Amino acid sequence: MQEWRGEGDLAGYRVRPTVQTRAAVLILHAFAEHAGRHERTMRRLAARGIAAYAYDHRGHGRSPGRRGHVRDFDELTQDALLMLDSMASEESEHPLFLLGAGMGGVMAVHVALRRPNDFSGLVLVGPTFAPEPGATARIPLVAKLVPALRHDTHDIRALSRSPVVVQEFRADPLTHRGSIPPQTGHELHRAAEIALDEASALELPILVVHGEDDKIAPISGSQRFVDAANSEEITLYAVPAALHEPFNDPGGETLIDEVGIWIRERARR
Repeated sequence: MQEWRGEGDLAGYRVRPTVQTRAAVLILHAFAEHAGRHERTMRRLAARGIAAYAYDHRGHGRSPGRRGHVRDFDELTQDALLMLDSMASEESEHPLFLLGAGMGGVMAVHVALRRPNDFSGLVLVGPTFAPEPGATARIPLVAKLVPALRHDTHDIRALSRSPVVVQEFRADPLTHRGSIPPQTGHELHRAAEIALDEASALELPILVVHGEDDKIAPISGSQRFVDAANSEEITLYAVPAALHEPFNDPGGETLIDEVGIWIRERARR
């Protein structure tokens, strides 16, 4: 995985294919993690001729910013648009795709809504959509009034059925294992509701991959998104028994390869 300097001050990475490049994908990682946790995905996609790019969101990994704090979700979206432009300038001859995991899945929808004609397809992996209407309203008002107040984060064991993955997350100095500021929670829920409300504007091919036993972001949220989207080609791939990170669950490598096939097929169109 090579370092990649996109726009601004964010830490970026890329893996270029050793075979003929057929497409390029920008990976948007989840909350509390960093792009390096997606290196296996990037390498497997590159082996199928898909140039894979990723970066650490502001406040995550090696990028600057207060750890685990999202002051305004629109700032994250703007960062993604700038990094997208950098990738596009390097991969101008190839179809572009977005792949977002968790919070990154919601970001991918926001980016696609702003640039609907820039992509050949959208892949969402365990996106953190609100499982039911009105979920944002239950975020305490104190989240707006006291942004520095903190509450408990999710159980790391809910990421994957693999104890190795869980232990590596705990030991990784670049992951955020603290609690989540209420302002961050409010912004993430607000962004999810906006993505669901505006999903009908999306017409590009969409693949949603979601673990059936995901406790962090229940699959019902993805079902809401699929029901709301206007795409003629949208698929919800429910992965049996999988938790929040299906790529890191048993059978994850095969799942990554299947996503690579999905991208290659749409890149040929």
